[in-house]
Amino acid sequence: MRCRRPSLAEIAERNRSRVRDADLLASGWTPSPEQLADAPHIDRWEETTYPGTDLPSLKGYVTGHPRLGSTFAWTSPLIARGDGWVRTEGRFYRLGTQYVPEPVPTAPEAAPYTPPTDEEVDALLDSLPRYGEDDLDLDPWGI
Repeated sequence: MRCRRPSLAEIAERNRSRVRDADLLASGWTPSPEQLADAPHIDRWEETTYPGTDLPSLKGYVTGHPRLGSTFAWTSPLIARGDGWVRTEGRFYRLGTQYVPEPVPTAPEAAPYTPPTDEEVDALLDSLPRYGEDDLDLDPWGI
């Protein structure tokens, strides 16, 4: 899905909203469930860093996003988090279940390599056909 670019007015409003919310959150305010009701929901999310930075971010399956709709998405950097919600540079998100990767099974430990003994090599060589020796009939058609 191709997204349209936000207008300058939308970018300015997003920045004003981010600064306002950062100030409110720093003073101890938290959003109510009613205020979060229209926020996008992010499910099976995992914490990561925003591409090209070391800023914390989330990625997961988003529903109800005003521009993206319902899709897998990477949020903008986080500026605050609370019980069941996060505030990114762009907006609030309601948190669903966190993604927990399946543990990768470990391979059993291999036995250390032990080279064959001289006797084992000799026994193997003795079991091979003796090509080129006089006692073998290499010409079954008598040519």
